[in-house]
Parts: sequence; structure tokens; C-alpha cells
Amino acid sequence: MKRFATEVEPNAAATVSVADRRTQMSRTTRHAWFAGLLLIACAHPAVIRAEEAPATLKELVLSAIATHEKVELAESQIRRAQADIKLVSSALLPRLEVNGAYSFYADEQVIELSPGERFVIRPSQDWSASVDLRQTLFYGLRDWRARDIARLNRDIADLDRSTTINDLTLDVAAIFYNSLALAQWVDVRKIVLEENQNQLKVAERRFEVGEIAVAAVARWRAQVASARQALVVAVGEAMLSQHRLKRLVGRAEIGELRSPGPIPVPEGDGDQLTTDAFSQRLEMRTLLHQLEAAGLYVKVQRGAWLPELDASAQYFQQKAGFPANDWMSLSLILRVPIYDGGLTKARVARAKEDMREIELLEQTLRRDIADEVDSAYLGYRAADAVLDAARERTEAASQAYRQVERAYRVGEASTTDLLNATTEATDAETSQIVARAQREFQAVSLRHAVGLAPIPDLEFADLKGKE
Repeated sequence: MKRFATEVEPNAAATVSVADRRTQMSRTTRHAWFAGLLLIACAHPAVIRAEEAPATLKELVLSAIATHEKVELAESQIRRAQADIKLVSSALLPRLEVNGAYSFYADEQVIELSPGERFVIRPSQDWSASVDLRQTLFYGLRDWRARDIARLNRDIADLDRSTTINDLTLDVAAIFYNSLALAQWVDVRKIVLEENQNQLKVAERRFEVGEIAVAAVARWRAQVASARQALVVAVGEAMLSQHRLKRLVGRAEIGELRSPGPIPVPEGDGDQLTTDAFSQRLEMRTLLHQLEAAGLYVKVQRGAWLPELDASAQYFQQKAGFPANDWMSLSLILRVPIYDGGLTKARVARAKEDMREIELLEQTLRRDIADEVDSAYLGYRAADAVLDAARERTEAASQAYRQVERAYRVGEASTTDLLNATTEATDAETSQIVARAQREFQAVSLRHAVGLAPIPDLEFADLKGKE
């Protein structure tokens, strides 16, 4: 099971920026710092700049579809399949040709039947022209079935493009949520660093008046250094994730990221979702088309045992008058295969084995889909349970921090107690960010596994694009 970090859910009640949190923290008591961390878990994670519009998941997916080479390759296969339809359909149409020739000879050939009666058989400068029309009347139905196969291949190419888009959407969503979570983590680390710096200043003043020992000041200095190091690491990871997202969606800049909100998941238990996946997954529809095409290909090869009938019409003109200057002809050509050395039999046997391989592939595909649905379903349930536990832990850590902070102010708690409470509060908050991230991405994965569009507000039927 893949695990990815994600952003937290937006709160419709309020959107609190990092700058607002820092201003509030400097004006209120120290326990408001942890309240600010709780607001991060509930508020919109991306700080929207006035000069830069936010980038949504849907917009980035559309950008990836328009620029990614996998989609380009899938569209190329569609155009190739359409060209194949025209190619095989041409065998059903008549052939019309105009032929001409002009020849020079050393001398002319003449037949003299009697004195004064002679015919020029071959002039020294001869020309001829003809209009030829040919039509295949019966070819063992191979040409009709080849056209049907080409149409099935075109449908398969369409399904492959949609499958490619679904897979690409899943990849974009993974990095998108990871980038949002890491950006949120940076905000948490900034607030933690600022609060630790404030606590260090308070400790230094209390040391100056003799309320605490120098060891307590040293602990806060170490805590500030640790928080600064964690911030640097978080910033680096966030930048790396954003750069990966830019390259995937084909953009030089993407701006601030905005969450699409909670992703709805399909209803039903694991067995019901697996049954739905068998009927909804594009790979199953592709396999059915492949199986039908393989059956037609067996019939195409068997068609070589059947007779062939062609019709040909010609209008011919020449300079020579023998046997005539022009004439018209109509021919019917029948070919009956008797023995071809076992060539057709071998081709039919090979086509049957190709069809058998596709039938076996269906069993493998059904097993893989069932495994994927189970993994996504159980992964979502586990991620949802982990998120509930992370919320309880965050609430408990918030209460513990407030109590320890009040006790610390009146001298009933030590510096170590407050440091431990601060660390636990930070860990609880970051675990809630990761838990929510995992649940949202597992929701996307479950939709993908069942055969639904990974993003509910994006209809791939409208993305035909460049066929």
C-alpha cells in the first residue's frame, strides 16, 4: 500500500493565515500557540497570496493531461487505429485505374492479305490506353472481419487513453496531497520555532531574576536550534515535492495549492465494491474488446480456406488496328484453394492460442482488480481510523499542554515538563496532518480501484482532446 501525505480539510467557518496566527500568538498567552496549531488542522492549508491565484487539483490534472507524454502516446495510438480502419476499409471498395503506354519500334509489323489489303499489327510508334475497374466480390469475409477488428482496436485505444488519464490523475493526486501536507508542515514548524524563541526569551528573563537555573535556559536554546533545523528540513522537503509536481503537470509555476476538500468514497462493503469494479473498470472493457478481436482474427485466418471471387471490367484503346482499335471486357475470376502446405492451418492454430492467452489474462486481471480493491478499501478504513485516533491524540495533547503551561507559569512544572508537552503537541499535530493526508489519498485510490473517476468533479468523457 502506498502512503502519501496530504493536506488537511478546509474549514468553512474560517481561514486563518500564518501571519494572523503569529500576530495573535504574540498578543495572547502562550497556550494560544497550541490553539494556533489546532487551527492549522481545521483551516485551509494553503496560504493564498493576493497576487497569485490558487491552483486546484482539477486544474493541475488538466494541465498534466494536456502536456504529459503518456497521454500524447495514447492519442497517437488512437490516430493510428483510425488510420488502420481506413486502411482495411479500402479493401472493400473497388479499384479504378487508368493505364497508358507509348512505344517506339525499329520498324512496323504489317500483315498483307492481298495486294492492296494490309493490316498494321505493330506500328513503329504505338500507343495504348485502358480504364480498368476491379472489385473483390468474395474474399472469405476476411476483409469485413478485418475492418471489424480495426474498429475494435480503435475502441481499445480510446479505453487505453482513459485508463492512462486515470492513472496519471492518481499520480498527480499523490504528489499534490504530499505537497500540501509538506507546506502545512512548514507552517507548523514556523509557529513552533517562533514559540520556542519566545519561550527562550522568557527563560532568559527568569534566569536574570534568579527564578530558574542556567540549565533551563540551555535546554530552551537547544530546543530553538532543533526547531530551526526541523524547519529547514521541512522547507527542503516541501520544495522538492513542489518541483516534482511542476514537472509532472508541465508547469513552470503552480502558485499556492488549494484542497478540493474531502473526497467522497463509493458506498458498499469490500465484496460489493469488487463486483462493481469488475463492471466499471476500463481494463475489463478493454479485455472484452481484445477477446472479441481475437475471435474475429481466428475467423480471418480460416477465411483462407474459402474460395475467392473477383470481378474485372476494362475498356481498352490502341493505335494498331489489329485485332481492333478498342474493346470492352468483363471478367469473373474464381480462385479455389486446394492445398497450401499447411500454412492456413498453422495460422489458425496460432490465432487460437492468441485468443486463449487473452482468456487466461482475464483471470489474472480479475484477481489483480480484486486485490487492488481490497487493498484500497482496507487502506481507507485503516486511514480513517488512524485519523480519528490522531484527532483524539491532538485534543489530549492540547489539554495537556495548556495544563503544563499554566503550571509552568506558577512554578509548579519544570522546563523539562513544558518541553515534553511542547514536543508531544507538535508530534500530535503533525501526525494528524499525515493521517488526514493518508485518508484523502486512500479515498482517491479507492475510487480509482473501483473504476470511478479519481476526482469526482472531473469528467474524462469531455477530455477527448487531440484525436
